[in-house]
Amino acid sequence: MTNDTLESVCLRHPDTASNLGCGRCGDLICPQCMVQSPVGARCPDCASIGQAPIFRSTTAEFSTVIALSVVGAIGFGVAYGLIVWVLWVLPLGFQIGNVAASFILALGGSPVGKYVLRAGKYKLDARLRIVAAVTMLAVWIIGFIVADFLGVWNGVFLNIVAYIGLGVGIYVAMNRVRP
Repeated sequence: MTNDTLESVCLRHPDTASNLGCGRCGDLICPQCMVQSPVGARCPDCASIGQAPIFRSTTAEFSTVIALSVVGAIGFGVAYGLIVWVLWVLPLGFQIGNVAASFILALGGSPVGKYVLRAGKYKLDARLRIVAAVTMLAVWIIGFIVADFLGVWNGVFLNIVAYIGLGVGIYVAMNRVRP
């Protein structure tokens, strides 16, 4: 090891001595213009390039995800409404049928989240979690409308057990899409 110092200066601040190079392009940078990134020090030009495409959906891709989520919510909601209707018709009693319907809604968060993740092409975009949560809420609302149309009492959907099932379903859907 030698005590030699290099006579290098920052490209943006010629009066500042620096031996630190950008981790991407190699240009010399000083602490004033350095931008710390997850992979090391970058110059302002390289730091402003943006995120990798895996972390952000384009506008067209995000619009497609929303459209597919609406279609999926209709499909999942109709299926959920029919399942609740079957549970209502069966002689299970209100408590058992209500808990079963809420349990099915909570378990339904997994396929809904997986559906949104696949529609989003497995991108790690954090906005997809919000889409999954709204899709799960739409499944519950559509299931409520379908079951009401089939003659199921509204109290099956409007009680604390149903709300807990909805909350767990939303939580599960969001975690299936976790970036």
